[in-house]
Amino acid sequence: MAQNSMTFKNGVHMEEYKELTENSKLHIASIPKLVTIPLTQHIGAPSKCLVAKKDEISVGELIGQAVGNFSANIHSSVAGVVKDIIDIQTASGKNAKAVVIDTEGYDQDKEYILKNDVNLSAEEIVEKIKEFGIVGMGGAAFPTHIKYQPQKEVDTVIINGAECEPYITCDDYRMKNFPEQLLKGVKQLVIAAKAKKAIIAIEDNKPAAFEAMTKALSSMSDISNIEVNKLQTKYPQGDEKRMINVLLGREVPSGGLPMDVGAIVTNISTAYAVYEALYLDKPLYERIVTVTGKTVNNPTNMLVRLGVSFNHCINEAGGAKQIAKLVNGGPMCGIAQPDLERPVEKASNCILVLDDEDAKVEEINPCIRCSRCVDACPVYLLPLYIHKFSLDERFEKAQEYDIMDCIECGSCSFVCPSKRPLVEAIKYGKRQIRQAGK
Repeated sequence: MAQNSMTFKNGVHMEEYKELTENSKLHIASIPKLVTIPLTQHIGAPSKCLVAKKDEISVGELIGQAVGNFSANIHSSVAGVVKDIIDIQTASGKNAKAVVIDTEGYDQDKEYILKNDVNLSAEEIVEKIKEFGIVGMGGAAFPTHIKYQPQKEVDTVIINGAECEPYITCDDYRMKNFPEQLLKGVKQLVIAAKAKKAIIAIEDNKPAAFEAMTKALSSMSDISNIEVNKLQTKYPQGDEKRMINVLLGREVPSGGLPMDVGAIVTNISTAYAVYEALYLDKPLYERIVTVTGKTVNNPTNMLVRLGVSFNHCINEAGGAKQIAKLVNGGPMCGIAQPDLERPVEKASNCILVLDDEDAKVEEINPCIRCSRCVDACPVYLLPLYIHKFSLDERFEKAQEYDIMDCIECGSCSFVCPSKRPLVEAIKYGKRQIRQAGK
């Protein structure tokens, strides 16, 4: 187990604000009368609705069936009656159907029987992951069963415990409080990938999590191919390609995937969901969400049923003194929300509430060619030029400067002294290029 903190070149250091929730007890969110469960909570095809108005639904029941392989099952997080099926825009910005369930008068408890051990083949594990609707819970929501059906040989599974964005501490909570369960989930993921080993990577600003995971690992005699490594606290340390480079010394090629260099990267919360699926036969219908912000009265990590509104979660955290801006996710990669009633989904790791001061948009000034964005870029791009080409709609030129390799981490915008919206322009350019099919 590596004790020295490893890191990548470039990147940025920033205020973390994790102290707001890193020592909080887990708050179990109550269940409101109405819960709205989107049928698209993943990258890929929307799930097919399996229910109709007035149907009675139980906790964990399949209500949205995956359409093809590149999709994910959706399970009800509550018991109740289907009140309506509506069109919504999800917190991740997708247009989707959603099932509205009236929970009043229904028992919301569900008991699962813990298995002492799991003895499944790689193919059986992947099928269970697919059956129980598990997707990437670090933000991307990529269907996990696809990731564990690589078309190339994989020797290493990397478990991403970096949690490098400010404010977010839900993965930190999992590692500190459920290390044995996480290790059991990781053990099964190594089998699923037919890999040789797993590396659990944790930033060094989480010493309690690192200690809990290493202590648990040393006590589990049946695990010999998992190690815990410490990473330097820096943003975006949690980017999968940076992590592969740091831990394995391999570089994922432009346009390539981690499997191209023999690796799979999976988030901590996803690994825990895999544990629940395999050892409890429990679908993914709830998750820990960090509800935070300096304006929130009682910032906390909260266990939330999927489909519960952001507003309900904020109220469960004691409300907020002011809500000037609401973000699904962290301040760097999160998505601002126009509606407090948007429902929590599988990839919602944080509900960030900002006041007027933190949400203030600073004045944009001309580029002074200081090259700070170049020094910060973890992908070694030239953001100032890509930004200009995107704004000028010179997309072929932007492609010459490798715009599609941008990971949209926002490091360039963060360090820009002129406060230019570099990453926003780059996102626009990438979107136009994709739409043109180039």
